[in-house]
Amino acid sequence: MRSTLFALIAMTTLVACGDKAEVTPPASQASAPKPVTYDAAPVVNPGKLKYVAVCQGCHGSTGGGQGPFPKLAGKPAEELIAKLNDYRAGKEVGPQSSTMMPFAKALTDTEIESISAYLAAL
Repeated sequence: MRSTLFALIAMTTLVACGDKAEVTPPASQASAPKPVTYDAAPVVNPGKLKYVAVCQGCHGSTGGGQGPFPKLAGKPAEELIAKLNDYRAGKEVGPQSSTMMPFAKALTDTEIESISAYLAAL
């Protein structure tokens, strides 16, 4: 009896140490679905983002102007760039110059160009 028990334990141990075949789960138990991937990041207009953050409060969501603040949508980008640069330089351009100067001074050249291009395209 002892020899049978010993033989059984020895075989179990040897079988457990041998090569293990990989078990492929049935299709119903396959791995989780693959995550969705995108080929490119969404296109974000930096001029629009900056306009919404800085200008929209006074000039309106579509650049159409409101109250004493003029319409900007559709104006040539070069004109808008020139005005913003004048404000940034501290020049009095019109009745809202004192309001516009701090906003223009906080903008970089790239931001001025982006905002102007965005508004010109509206």
